[in-house]
Amino acid sequence: MAISDSVVANLTTIYLAAIAAIKAYGLATGRSYSGGFVLLTSTAAVVLILIGTLAWDVSRKATYALSRDHVHEMCRGGICWHGVAFKSSASQVRFRLPQQPPNLRL
Repeated sequence: MAISDSVVANLTTIYLAAIAAIKAYGLATGRSYSGGFVLLTSTAAVVLILIGTLAWDVSRKATYALSRDHVHEMCRGGICWHGVAFKSSASQVRFRLPQQPPNLRL
């Protein structure tokens, strides 16, 4: 999952944290900011965070696309093996749960 995906998923939390930070700063410095100022400043902060994370993700993908050292990754059933060769014995590990008899009563 990309960083910007996490930011978008938690956009409301980040927005409320920015508002709380501005209010806390106002209390610490003894100033009282208007609602419009808090709204505008917190929105600008969230937009800057979102643009920064999008730029970070794009630069990471561009760096990955231009690099020659691609790490192999294999995912099966929600388990990802990073840096493991596709036909490696480590990627063939299977986990099985012991079967309980169906007619057991406690």
